[in-house]
Amino acid sequence: MKKITCLIVLLFVFMIVGNALALSHLGEAVPDSLIVHAGGLEWVYAGPCAPENPSCGVVMLYAGFEIPDYSEWNASFSSLSDLLAAFNIPNGPTPNAAPYFNTVGDHIDIGDAQGGWIWGAPFVDASHASNPASEAFLVRGAVGVPEPATMLLFSLGLIEIAGVRRKFKK
Repeated sequence: MKKITCLIVLLFVFMIVGNALALSHLGEAVPDSLIVHAGGLEWVYAGPCAPENPSCGVVMLYAGFEIPDYSEWNASFSSLSDLLAAFNIPNGPTPNAAPYFNTVGDHIDIGDAQGGWIWGAPFVDASHASNPASEAFLVRGAVGVPEPATMLLFSLGLIEIAGVRRKFKK
């Protein structure tokens, strides 16, 4: 009886420690190796539960990553097979960013993704896209791409500098 009690206590301790280790990356910068570039946007596979309520877990949004809307889905993927190919499912190591976003666990359910259980995706069955246990993908605008207005202001600044230099040379 003592062995069983000790085993149960050890199992409980390992569950707590294991869960703490699984969630140790929350809020940290996501490594580039876990970010998929598609349609001019950056995507991460953020966990095994819907990214908003109702959900079987909680997805933390940070670093500019947001829940994708239809326009972002459509800009990057035209079908489920496009999404699966971009995230290399099931042909290789799938970039799992769940430890950086998911407060419940550090895993992803590749089988669910292959079955089209993708939260909010317009190219899957509507009941799959709205199921709380659907897989969470997050998106953010590509970093480092200057906006046209920024480029215009920068160009006007260079023209002004050139004009001032020319004025002083005379």
